[in-house]
Amino acid sequence: MKKSFLTILPMALLASCSSELVETTGVATKGNVEKVSIQSHPFEFEDGTRTSLSATEKAISFAWANTDALGVFPISPTTNNQAKQDIKLPAGCEVDAHYASFDGAGWDLIADNTYAAYCPYDGTLPAATPYTAVPISLTGQDGTLATIGQKYDFMYAPSSFAEENTGTHTHEVVFDFQHAIAVIQFKLTMPVAATWKSIVITNDAGDKVWKTSATMNVATGAVTSTATASSISLALSGVTTTAVGQEVVLYASVLPTTTGALTLTATTSADEEYTASLASKTLVAGKAYRYTVSEFLVAPPKRGTENGYTWVNLGLPSGLKWATMNVGAQSETDYGDYFAWGETETKSTFNWDTYKYGSSIYSVTKYCVNSTYGIVDNKTTLLPEDDAATQNWGGAWRMPTRTEQLELLNNSYRVWTSSYNGTGVAGYIVYVPKSPSDKGQVVFANNVPSSSYSLSDLHIFLPAAGNAGRSNIGTVGEYWGATNDDASYDGHTIYFTTYMGKSSSNRFQGCSVRAVCE
Repeated sequence: MKKSFLTILPMALLASCSSELVETTGVATKGNVEKVSIQSHPFEFEDGTRTSLSATEKAISFAWANTDALGVFPISPTTNNQAKQDIKLPAGCEVDAHYASFDGAGWDLIADNTYAAYCPYDGTLPAATPYTAVPISLTGQDGTLATIGQKYDFMYAPSSFAEENTGTHTHEVVFDFQHAIAVIQFKLTMPVAATWKSIVITNDAGDKVWKTSATMNVATGAVTSTATASSISLALSGVTTTAVGQEVVLYASVLPTTTGALTLTATTSADEEYTASLASKTLVAGKAYRYTVSEFLVAPPKRGTENGYTWVNLGLPSGLKWATMNVGAQSETDYGDYFAWGETETKSTFNWDTYKYGSSIYSVTKYCVNSTYGIVDNKTTLLPEDDAATQNWGGAWRMPTRTEQLELLNNSYRVWTSSYNGTGVAGYIVYVPKSPSDKGQVVFANNVPSSSYSLSDLHIFLPAAGNAGRSNIGTVGEYWGATNDDASYDGHTIYFTTYMGKSSSNRFQGCSVRAVCE
């Protein structure tokens, strides 16, 4: 393939000695091709300097190789029928960086037909694909210039013809290739010595500004997006810094867009994150853009422990950390213990007769704001001595308030599974969203997320541990909060069957507890 990339020069049609483009309209041939020339244009950085894709400070240079292949469409002026043919540079062709040419013996062109070519071409495009809908995918990039040149430098080229000899009707055919993409160069002064796993560039507002896949009209270069995302990711391999302040240069191929304000997140192999802010740019096809980052902020850790129990930072606005398993559990799939609201020890029977703070809905003795239901003390949030998480786990662990329960529900997306990680345990996986638009209840066929969702590995699993003291296990989950509502005999809960949402339950009921910490 191309030896280096991100250079755009006019390209000419590549031809081999025995090929011909035949269109089914039956129109007489226009003449033989005597010479085939291909060329491409360099990317220009936005400051006006030329780029040429092997990268120097002012250039990203490009070179053709004898193994390069183009896809070529003969396009009928009267119908949408087209044929596809790949043309490889023949051995011994004249190659000079962005330009190549060779004899076109054996090529016949159909009169008055328009031809268009595209690159890169790997020989796998179905013959039925119309020239107006050649697919583009920008996923799976690794940040290297070489990979962009081989896989992600999408180019298109309507052909032009120069008649050289009117007597013999010999012609030169030229494909002037234009880039459909722009290139971003990231010059990063890395904050630590580490092996780096990924670079993610995210729109701060959560807008889906990045076109991750599209179709291209190879005659006009018009691009129609088929999938968008709020972030793009470079999966790094072998990128290691051995000292603080070492520079790393990475590249991304992107379709034209206005990015909005961005956050760049660099993640190490140890899942440590470092972030930097990037200004908005309007990206134009055929141009190169540079971001220089010399200062990073340390992102909060994703995981950790508090007093021996593991938490996950789901990226919620408050920064609150949620435990990875229920109080009383030994793993994230264990149901754990069941507690009445305001009690700190589990038991076998849950009813008003066994409840610590009252014997009926009208005789509540603590945490009451309405005299109809008992002795008013105007307490609405559990004190530490009545908090099952605090008393059983210690440290900074506690039960979540209603506000914190709603924060989780409003800033996550949830997926029901009948067998979490193949364990046979049913429940809800609660994910941190990759963008603010990816929130709420999500239903996937066979409990498998669709490819349009980039599910983070940051999640908690809430098993369907039942409620009312071990009833409905496998189909229902109900998790206490630390606050009660105006009906003082109820405590706030997160409740789910086929849908997860806010609820409340009689405080004597035996429900699960999922702890949080600051």
